Amino acid sequence: MVSFLLLPILLVTAVAAQNAPTANWLAQVSPIITPAERKEYLSLPLADRARFEDNFWTGRPITAGEYFSRLSYIDTTFGSGRLGSGANTDQGRVYLSLGPPTKITRLPSSRIFVPIDIWYYDSVPELELNTELRLIFYQKNNIGFPRLYSPTLDTIRGLLLPQASILGMFGPNDDIAESSIRQQLNPSPAEDDVVTASVNVATGIKHSGNDEILGRVTSPATLLGKSQRTEVRSRLILFHPPLDVVQTRSVYGGAQVDLRFEVSVAHELDIQVFEGVTPVYENHLHLNFSNPESVHYTHRLDLLPGVYRVLLTADRRTSAQEIQVPERASISEIMRADSSPLSANRHTPFEFDGRQFDLNPDGKLAFVSVPQSGKLTWIIRRGAAVVSRSVVDANGLAVLDLASANLPPGAYRIEAITDSDSRTAPLVVKTDSQREESGTSLSFNANLAPGLRYAFVGHQWLLRGKIDEARRSLQASIESGVTIDAEVELARADALAGQFDASRTRLRKILAIQPDDFQALSVYAFVEARLQDYPVAAQLYQRALAIQDSPALRLALEKLPAQ
Repeated sequence: MVSFLLLPILLVTAVAAQNAPTANWLAQVSPIITPAERKEYLSLPLADRARFEDNFWTGRPITAGEYFSRLSYIDTTFGSGRLGSGANTDQGRVYLSLGPPTKITRLPSSRIFVPIDIWYYDSVPELELNTELRLIFYQKNNIGFPRLYSPTLDTIRGLLLPQASILGMFGPNDDIAESSIRQQLNPSPAEDDVVTASVNVATGIKHSGNDEILGRVTSPATLLGKSQRTEVRSRLILFHPPLDVVQTRSVYGGAQVDLRFEVSVAHELDIQVFEGVTPVYENHLHLNFSNPESVHYTHRLDLLPGVYRVLLTADRRTSAQEIQVPERASISEIMRADSSPLSANRHTPFEFDGRQFDLNPDGKLAFVSVPQSGKLTWIIRRGAAVVSRSVVDANGLAVLDLASANLPPGAYRIEAITDSDSRTAPLVVKTDSQREESGTSLSFNANLAPGLRYAFVGHQWLLRGKIDEARRSLQASIESGVTIDAEVELARADALAGQFDASRTRLRKILAIQPDDFQALSVYAFVEARLQDYPVAAQLYQRALAIQDSPALRLALEKLPAQ
């Protein structure tokens, strides 16, 4: 924390920086200015640059005063005192991105660990973390600037003193639990904070999720750029397409989740799914409508239990909605639909037992999903009187054909009752002339072959660090039909288990067939880095980044030892 005695000095420094000559201003904002902004700035006459400098801060999550205060502090504290020197250090970049930590724990000497500082942040809204952020900075051999520690890339070995008695305790690729570290190292109370912070940067964050966070906090341009968070919030108010969700049992693992958005779109339709800050799934569609069309877009995923954030982006308008997949499923809400037959062997969202369900609030079918097979009773009431009662077999879905009830147009209530649960909802029956026409239907069906569905579930297990469960799903995927997805995930599982030769053999076969596979290149780079073939790892990371940008890969590449 900054003392009150230092505040006047920092304020004077900040004001002086803001009023500095134009050329100096450009050097000061170099950590956060984009190439496009720099180009625009340099193209302006000198007389117009002051207005650009004032407008530069509009829409950013930081004021000019706060930014220049942080910049002055990091140059003095973490750098050499020369302008911009602090932003070339890990500590300086984090401080510039996040500001002062809530608290700092220092371990200058230890019988086990190298010199360590732990920075704690109670909350970081930009990262959407609801738990404490813990960042370790460590210094090997008391040489050079402290480095930011990665639980994934460094592991606990990176923090240990070079003593033979302890270096052999942990393999370089072990997925190490806190309990295992404590049992083997027997840390003192002062050292125990290091153990907790060494496993993950925040409670619940696993594997690549750590590096995703570290990549963002060491990029002031990302966290202090034009405020992505503010823009998304404003768009959410203006763009909030209706979302329908139907969850049923999945034979592939977890729940079969069918999503249906109503959205207006002309060219681009993207969907991303996150669990916390960890990306779970993404898909990008390119459309060729000449003008925006009203679209009913459907998508099916198999998701393990958890809370997910679904981002839908239609022509650069983004909406975020949350869905929850419970550990124990229950009967769903009652929904309405029409149905149409499907051709054989066709897999689509909202397809059940050979029938396609087109959601429609005025549909001729009512249905619920049920967690267990059995009997379900449908009751329709008008006022207090029961006008229809029927019992149907429920196997994942229980369906009632409303036409069979011979209901005249009007307002009713409908109930779905099992032995353990029930649901009720209003029911409005309209004439055919009163029913509204629906818009264009657009369904994404490319990820629904059994092999791909097993592979996707295996990927989710790997994200959670459950290697045995992942292998079972991936083996089922291979048995359903060999896919690149399953082979890449099996290679990842081999790598996480320390079976580097097996992983490398799989990856070479994959890249011989598909040399630009981003995931295969990323895993291959990880394997070569673990085997300490750093030049090859760097080449693989660079090939992957040429295909797709990734903060996690950029951080991994940066942390490779210099050759």
